[in-house]
Amino acid sequence: MSVKRIDITSDLQCPFCLIGVKQMLNAVEKYKSNNPSSTEYQIRLLPYQLDPSLTEEPKSRIEEYNKKFGPEKAQQIMSSMGPRLENLGYKCDYGGTVSSTHLVHRLQTYVLMTKPEVQIPLAMDIFKGFHGYQKDPNDKQWLSSLSIQHGIFKTEDEAVNWLNGKDLDEQVKQSYLIARKLGVTGVPFFLFQDKYAASGAMGEDEFVKLLEEIDRRESTPKQDQHPVLARGESCGEKDAIVA
Repeated sequence: MSVKRIDITSDLQCPFCLIGVKQMLNAVEKYKSNNPSSTEYQIRLLPYQLDPSLTEEPKSRIEEYNKKFGPEKAQQIMSSMGPRLENLGYKCDYGGTVSSTHLVHRLQTYVLMTKPEVQIPLAMDIFKGFHGYQKDPNDKQWLSSLSIQHGIFKTEDEAVNWLNGKDLDEQVKQSYLIARKLGVTGVPFFLFQDKYAASGAMGEDEFVKLLEEIDRRESTPKQDQHPVLARGESCGEKDAIVA
């Protein structure tokens, strides 16, 4: 059976990435359930940094939102995000800190290269911890614990040593540049079969329709077709939350 690839460019700090990835995972399962003879899907997470200026030093998420949007808009954003995440089974808590997401991207890239079947489960646990349980992207004890749970490393020492190193540092930085060269300015960004693009979280049913459309296109003779299929809600570099 052939395999269709879905590449999702995302960043941990964007709540719409958690929402969009979860919607896509649900949509794939629904589509396969409704179409038992359909192909298998390979879903990969690719790195992106919404705020490259962040360092490993933790900063208050609420204070960062207030500085970026102003207190009134920041409160509106944070209040609206809770129900959206809860509808997907996730807790929402802005009381924690934020820092550079580069370490998380290094880890997720390493997992993609060495144990790809656990990249998505690991990523969903990291999303859950950051958005719902005040975990910081540079909390190495937390990341090492998750890595051991998912069978990536055998011991805490092995995990922490890897996290403290520089493995894949330059490769991940190159991935940020490649995403921008491809025109990615907001996340989540979905690329299907290296041909068709969609951006933002748009709902489980809309993603099912996208999968149907891609199957239709892949099964018909080649013709000129618009590469951008749909747009939803995303986080952008400049204004961070885009509807």
